[in-house]
Amino acid sequence: MTLKSLIGVAGLTLSLSFSANVFAEEAATAAEVVEKVKAAAAELSSAGEAGIAAFQGKDSKWAWKDTYVFVYDCEADQALAHPTLAGKPVMHIKDKAGKELFVALCEAGKQETGGWVSYMWPKPGAEEPSEKLSYALAVAGTTYQVSAGIYTDEATVDELNAALK
Repeated sequence: MTLKSLIGVAGLTLSLSFSANVFAEEAATAAEVVEKVKAAAAELSSAGEAGIAAFQGKDSKWAWKDTYVFVYDCEADQALAHPTLAGKPVMHIKDKAGKELFVALCEAGKQETGGWVSYMWPKPGAEEPSEKLSYALAVAGTTYQVSAGIYTDEATVDELNAALK
């Protein structure tokens, strides 16, 4: 291999490594999700219904990296802030495996520390669903809950729930 080829291969390897790291940094972490969801629940608890507008849109402060906080009302069966489901009934929605995901989120969110739920949901821009882990938490003084999720194979829902305790 010539020196020129060797330098080219080294440069390509370095470039690919850098690109992989940049994309890896763009994925939200479980810790960030818990932090954002807790902050969102506190803010929405203070603001009430008037605070829901702050969760709309990809430029909201509740959208970051590759995820977003979404708001739903378990009693009213409605998504209040979500990129594709806002204003729609959600309790009947099942993932590809047949799991009623909002029923599961509502149950998890009722726990004192909130809870993580695993379900199948398409990644942004994808058609086929992937495993998504979402953290749900009730909003004090309301019938609302807030959630955000991640796509990861670095932790299981059981591990994430154990870390909440």
